[in-house]
Amino acid sequence: MNDEQLLRLGARVDSLDVKAYLEARGWSRVASRRPYAAIYRHAADASREVQVPLDRDLADYAEAMVTVARRLASAEGRTPEALLRDLLHPRRDLLRFGLEGDVTRDGGVGLVDGLDLVNGVRKALLASACGVRRPRAFHPRMGLVEAESFLRQCRLGQTEVGSFVLTVETPLDIGAQQAPGGEPFGRRTAVFLLRSVAHLASAVRTGEPQRVLEPPSDAPVVSANLCEALVEMLPSDESADLRLRGAWSPLLPVGRDVASEVLVDRSLYERIERIAHQLRPTRELQPAQFVGHVVELMGAPGEQGAVEGPVVLQVQVEDELLKARVLLGAADYRVAATAHLEQRYVSVRGVLRRGPRIHWLEEASGFGIVDGPGRHA
Repeated sequence: MNDEQLLRLGARVDSLDVKAYLEARGWSRVASRRPYAAIYRHAADASREVQVPLDRDLADYAEAMVTVARRLASAEGRTPEALLRDLLHPRRDLLRFGLEGDVTRDGGVGLVDGLDLVNGVRKALLASACGVRRPRAFHPRMGLVEAESFLRQCRLGQTEVGSFVLTVETPLDIGAQQAPGGEPFGRRTAVFLLRSVAHLASAVRTGEPQRVLEPPSDAPVVSANLCEALVEMLPSDESADLRLRGAWSPLLPVGRDVASEVLVDRSLYERIERIAHQLRPTRELQPAQFVGHVVELMGAPGEQGAVEGPVVLQVQVEDELLKARVLLGAADYRVAATAHLEQRYVSVRGVLRRGPRIHWLEEASGFGIVDGPGRHA
């Protein structure tokens, strides 16, 4: 990065965040004769000082901030650019979800696969937030107030090249959730996600699924919800690996035992699917009414020449939007095609059988277009 680009970054950094960063790393403020600058000295090395500009209206504010970044970066063995970028988001952690493979090498991904990645990330964040408060193998409803509040305050960050990377900025805290002397709820959620995925990938890779199904006391409790979220992130043709990376707020360092990068390669997904199924409780399924949109037509001509076969619906199930396949005869398939073209709601009664990646609506009956809530066309 050239000097002009560094100056643009430096101009955006807030002096309050720089002071908080320094104080979090053992620097102490000392007396300064200049009201527009704060001098900080490192507690372990009195010869190391930095001068932080306090007034954005100073003509050399950006230049002075870059000087601070260069001195800190040199002391920490980092680049000034990396340090300045951290200071632009000081109260947030960054979680990066990257799809790595030949098809994503140019930084792009298919629209459907991209939407699946976003939806999977959303579910993974919710599952992790619920897991922090209520560790369990399955969350029937991921509707905890804290989890939803955390998710609402997450932001999509700048994308990266080299693979398709979805960056999520997660808040350190979501209000009055931090216990005295403990980590903020947002940080605990981000760390829990990385620890859980690392534990899951390690157990699957070494052929020890029982470490997830019956976790030891020092391991995170991995939920079926998180497993299903990971599987949903994978492209439909399983052509990419998933790499999770965490970059932590400079104001709150993490422990050395926290995994900041986890690779979930494509060879693990089938076994993660099986673990997700085993973690879900088994119970007798009952028929229910489902309303949603037709998102994919997968039929083919049958024996009589008319098109019939599977249709993919997106339906609301409690607090989740699920994609479920349903087998339709020729007449119902024509109705589904019409609904798809006209973007109208459909309704069907059936038994929902969940899978880690593919859900099915079985024993389907009463398929039709819905004009309004509860009314068929």
